[in-house]
Amino acid sequence: MVVCVNSGYSVAWHFHARSCKHRCQVHQRPCINFMAYILCRSTSACGAARPRVSSSSSSRSLKQQHAWSPLRPGPKPAGLHIAASVHVRGRRVIICAALAGVADSPTGTDSSSSSSSELLSQRVKGNEQLITGQLSNGLRYVLQPNRTPPQRFEAHLEVHAGSVDEREHEQGVAHLVEHVTFLGSKRRESLLGTGARANAYTDFHHTVFHVHAPLTNCITGTPMLPQVLEALAEIAFVPQFLPMRIEKERKAVLAEAQMMNTIEYRIDCQLLTHLHAENNLGCRFPIGKTEQVKAWEHAIVQHFWAKWYFPGNVTLYIVGDLDRPTEEVIRLIEASFGGFPAGSLADHGADVAAAVLERITGNGSSSSS
Repeated sequence: MVVCVNSGYSVAWHFHARSCKHRCQVHQRPCINFMAYILCRSTSACGAARPRVSSSSSSRSLKQQHAWSPLRPGPKPAGLHIAASVHVRGRRVIICAALAGVADSPTGTDSSSSSSSELLSQRVKGNEQLITGQLSNGLRYVLQPNRTPPQRFEAHLEVHAGSVDEREHEQGVAHLVEHVTFLGSKRRESLLGTGARANAYTDFHHTVFHVHAPLTNCITGTPMLPQVLEALAEIAFVPQFLPMRIEKERKAVLAEAQMMNTIEYRIDCQLLTHLHAENNLGCRFPIGKTEQVKAWEHAIVQHFWAKWYFPGNVTLYIVGDLDRPTEEVIRLIEASFGGFPAGSLADHGADVAAAVLERITGNGSSSSS
C-alpha cells in the first residue's frame, strides 16, 4: 500500500499486525485502517502536530505499545508485523507498508492451522490439462483446452522484451516496434471480418500480440486456428519495416503519449520512479520519451526487433475450445513457427542479418493506410 500526504516529516518504523482488533473475516488478516495510525505515530515521533483523523480510520482501536520506531528505544518486533516507511519528497510524503514476518507466524487464529512456512513450502498442484512444450528453435508453447465459451479460442504470442530492455537512447522503441510489426502485417489484416479480434500491447517486461477468434472463419468456412498462427508468425518474425509504415506508427505513438499525459499517469510515474530508483522500472516507461521517438532513424527500430524477436525469446499460449486433438495443434505450431532459425539475428553473423533485414525492408507489400 502506498499513501501520499502533504507534510514535512520522515520516519521509518514497525508495529505488530496483532495490534489490529479488526480482521478480515475470510483470511483472518489485519485490516488496513492502520494508515491513520502511521500518520499519528510518525508525526508525534518527529515532534510534529498530529493530522486530523476521521472516526472511520481512528487509531484508538490500535495498541500503541506494539509500535517500534528507530527514533525511540526498544527492540525491533519479531513475528507477524507491518513494516512501514515514510519518505519525504518535497512537500509530499510517501508512505509504504507491507506485511512482514509471515514465515514466522501462524496463518490464522486456529491452533490446528499449519504455519505459514509450511504453507509456503507446498507445491501448487498443476493443471493436468495444461500442455507445455518447446520447438527445436527454442519457441515455447502452452496449450489449455477450455470449452467456455464454446466454439472460440485465444492465441497470445508473448515476446519477452519490453521497455526495461531498452537502452538509454531507445526509450519507447519497444512500443514502436509493436505498432510497426502488428499493424504492418497483411496476414493480420486478413483476420478482419472473420469474427476474430486482434490487438497488442507493450509492458515493462514483455510485448504481447493476441487474437480472439471463432473456430471457423465466418467468410470462408475454413478453420481459423491455422490462419491465426500464420498471422502471429508473420507479425513476430516476418515484419515489413517499410519507411511509410514506420512514420505512420511514429505519429500514432506520439498521439498516444499525448493522450496518456494525464495527472494520474504523471503521479503513477513519480511513484514508480521513487519505488524503483535502483532499477529500470523507475525510468523506462513503455510509452517512452517523445523527444526520442521523434528523432529515431529507422535503423534503431529494426535493431531492437532483430535483437529481441527470435523464437527462443517467445512463448505462444493457446486457450479455448479447440476443434482438434492437441497433437494436431502442436503440428500446426511446428508448421507455422518451426522454420524460423534459433537465436537472434546477431547469433547468425552479419551476412544472415543483412539478408533478413534486406528481405523485410524490401519492396514487399505492407499495409500503409
